[in-house]
Amino acid sequence: MDGAAFDATRSVIDISGDGPNNIGMPVTATRDAAIAKGIVINGLPILISPSPSFSHLDQYYAECVTGGPGSFVLPVYAASEFVTAIRRKLVLEVSGVADPNADPGSVPVDAAAPVDCLQGERGRRFFSDPYFPELDR
Repeated sequence: MDGAAFDATRSVIDISGDGPNNIGMPVTATRDAAIAKGIVINGLPILISPSPSFSHLDQYYAECVTGGPGSFVLPVYAASEFVTAIRRKLVLEVSGVADPNADPGSVPVDAAAPVDCLQGERGRRFFSDPYFPELDR
């Protein structure tokens, strides 16, 4: 984004996926570096067939992936919701209006335990690195 030939009023990164980060720098370090540059990170976790070992992907996105002013997470639980979620995401990003359903100022009293933001990186080292050592960067 630093090398773009034009100036933008906002910079946004969209992250979507069906699992945690499992390659590259730790997700929190990458998120924090982007936020420090004024970049907003929004998330679209795909929970159509959640992994039994990582069923809290929406919470992972909220705590570990997204950040910056007005950032949001829009989970997708069924294939039929995907088009609506993409449309809603685009409207929120282009308009610059925060999600009216989000309440960033409140903290649930019965909050779940914090998510391990490095779970994907740890899992990769166990599952794929023995077979693909070049991924350990």
